[in-house]
Amino acid sequence: MDYKALATELFEYIVKSRKPALEERGHFSRGEMGILICLNFNKDGVTSGHLSEYLSVSTGRVATALKSLEKKGLVVRRTDVNDKRKVIVFITDSGKQFMIDRHKEGITWTENVLRKLDEQDAKELIRLIKLIVSRS
Repeated sequence: MDYKALATELFEYIVKSRKPALEERGHFSRGEMGILICLNFNKDGVTSGHLSEYLSVSTGRVATALKSLEKKGLVVRRTDVNDKRKVIVFITDSGKQFMIDRHKEGITWTENVLRKLDEQDAKELIRLIKLIVSRS
């Protein structure tokens, strides 16, 4: 049984299926991981308003998180070339690498959890989690 493949399937399904609640202890304030996840899926960048809606948080919360992420070198804000009033947020190469590293850690953690089960139970767990998420 390929537990890593199952772990990847489970981890990616959960991340893509819900608004993220992943927070890194000590390094990241509330919402920063959610912003990075959103930007990682939106290669063309997004507005802070979009981030606010995506995360269901205030624009002030997003502004504070973006300022912190900029200081860490994980995101950059640029004026929209078509509309100078808009600012578009992009994930940096460092931010992309950070997300790759967190993704690998998440897959490893999930794989370790699934290894505690036999193949049938691991597949059943994934089936049940997908069912729960789809009904949420």
